[in-house]
Amino acid sequence: MSKKKLSSFLWIEDFRPQSVKDILMPTKTKRYFNKLIKSGEIPHILLSSSSPGTGKTTTAKAICNDLNAVFIYINASMNGKIDTLRDTIKEFATSKSLDGRPKIVILDEIDSNSNINFQKALRGFMEEFHTSCRFILTCNYINNVIKPLRSRCEVTDYNMTEKDIVEEMKPKMVKRLLGMLKFKEVEYEEGVIEKLVDLNYPDFREMVKSLDQFQKTYDIISNDIFSVQMLDDEFYEYILTAKFPKIREYVVQRNLNYDELYTNLYSNLIPRLKSNVRGNAIMILNEGQRGTSQVANEELNFMATIYELLSDCIINQGGDE
Repeated sequence: MSKKKLSSFLWIEDFRPQSVKDILMPTKTKRYFNKLIKSGEIPHILLSSSSPGTGKTTTAKAICNDLNAVFIYINASMNGKIDTLRDTIKEFATSKSLDGRPKIVILDEIDSNSNINFQKALRGFMEEFHTSCRFILTCNYINNVIKPLRSRCEVTDYNMTEKDIVEEMKPKMVKRLLGMLKFKEVEYEEGVIEKLVDLNYPDFREMVKSLDQFQKTYDIISNDIFSVQMLDDEFYEYILTAKFPKIREYVVQRNLNYDELYTNLYSNLIPRLKSNVRGNAIMILNEGQRGTSQVANEELNFMATIYELLSDCIINQGGDE
């Protein structure tokens, strides 16, 4: 890979694999996808993983690239409306590919779509356009995907917690991260990358983001990376759109320091709020941080603060319930 080809400000985009052969995944899973690609045809696919950052979306796009397919990408959690099916997807699925290339619709985060009618309607679309178009769905919580959709897809579970898979994947992740650091000419201390993988496994995306954010401030990847709390735009977007379960999942999975969380929210969230709710938001954060040293359960205290923040300051200024 030439450095000239890397133009993104974010490492996660710079190093995003474009082909299935370059994706970090268990050997048996990669063998399955390579077999599909070699055949030149795929069924409807559902990529499932309870852990974020395991490569579901990257895999979906890479399959399209490897098949030289014409595809559209839709985030079902944000654009999962009946009109999206009737207009965007139907128009794409019914139009013919001029050069005979396969056509694929990627529907990301299908489980986060709270409109059950969307999933029911999608089932009909998958049947109606089966001969002209394929669908690749991704989800974190497979039980939130209706059974008729699951039954129409080949389901691939990205569960990487089995012992043999952990033993296979951790060294691969360490090697890939070290390769990124070498390519970017970033120095690192002995043992830091192995620890980073252990703490964040299987969320490879979080590993890359942590390295990227840390190296933007510091000259060397050191053990200090584990004491610096790094919150990205994804976290603030969850708050601004009032996605309470996503906020809790983000905080718990990263084992964040609650005192530093309040400081980060004060510095980076308050400016994003409308001026008429900032004062109240500051008071809520202040009260929540004060309680951190007095409560038995810091997570419960923080999430209660977040709930009050959402109720009083976010939803009232246009966030989604």
